Amino acid sequence: MPKWNGTLPAEVLRKWDCFGQIAGGWGHPMGTTDAPYFRREDYAGFWLRLLVDSIDIFVVTGVWLAVLFALWEAFPSSEMALDATLAAYAIIAFFYFVVLKRSRIGTVGYRVGGVRLVGLNGGPPSLFSSTLRLLFVFCPLNVVDFFWLSGDPHRQALRDKFAQTYVVKRKAEPIGTGRVVYPNYDIWGYNFTFREIEVKQLLIAPVPESIPFRT
Repeated sequence: MPKWNGTLPAEVLRKWDCFGQIAGGWGHPMGTTDAPYFRREDYAGFWLRLLVDSIDIFVVTGVWLAVLFALWEAFPSSEMALDATLAAYAIIAFFYFVVLKRSRIGTVGYRVGGVRLVGLNGGPPSLFSSTLRLLFVFCPLNVVDFFWLSGDPHRQALRDKFAQTYVVKRKAEPIGTGRVVYPNYDIWGYNFTFREIEVKQLLIAPVPESIPFRT
């Protein structure tokens, strides 16, 4: 397996645009761009992801309730208070789950769990990808989101598949680069094509059928 020296070759970096996505978008030819990948154990697993998300939901809910009480005190009209409450929740959720999560600071859950969110290029995901990842909560497929990552080679949840993101341990470093490929997945009878990194597998020498015994 190739060793990671901490940087991508110049010819690879030129293929990434300023948003952290592959230049050329979805129309880019299959397998013509390389992207970094991590060890499987460096991708956050099911229970760690569950812990992280539970903490973040608890934090956002607590902040929103505090703002809610303040808004209901400031706006006696129930209709005005409702509008302000919904707007406040949208702003809090966007700042916390998009802006803060993709930053180097990370959310409270990400800090406690020791993980970070990365895009296909191994760096912070684009604002669009992070927003799409947040909006996935309204997708019907969200009900199987977490269960998907258990059998995924990159331990991606479905929201990560759609947003082209990965959750890795905070101190994890890429170990090599693989081609960006476009595999097809059948989910509930619907066919989806996702862009992900092809991981090079270790070549293991075959075990001989019999080993001579020496005395």
